[in-house]
Amino acid sequence: MATRYNSKHVSQIWRGEEVKIASRRVTKKTVWETGLIIEGQAKLLCAVDTGRLAASITTQTEDQGTMPSGEGAVATDVISKPGREQEALVGTPVFYGPYIEFGTFTTRAQPFLRPALDLAKGRALTLAERNGRIEFKEYLQ
Repeated sequence: MATRYNSKHVSQIWRGEEVKIASRRVTKKTVWETGLIIEGQAKLLCAVDTGRLAASITTQTEDQGTMPSGEGAVATDVISKPGREQEALVGTPVFYGPYIEFGTFTTRAQPFLRPALDLAKGRALTLAERNGRIEFKEYLQ
């Protein structure tokens, strides 16, 4: 759809497809960055004995992922990729991760993923706004 006016008026051209693609880029980048914030906070909050649990916490999106890093990291400690586009998974493949997060009948819970998610919730909107301003700067002028 294109509308053109005489030289005294601004020319408007339909750029809907470009905007859709750009908005997907904004969402994808924001989801990835939010996942990385959750990962970082979870590593800081998790209980440490050998360090393997913290080192195994990773972030995965459909086409990106972090590798386990730090003392106690094992290269095979990788979580699965999400099944949907525009989604990130943050977690640990270490079998005892849920026992630390939720506790057992003999040990108290020491949550690290849920508090990390709570801390990141406030940042997601800020990231989306920043990424949107960068991606749509030509439209905002």
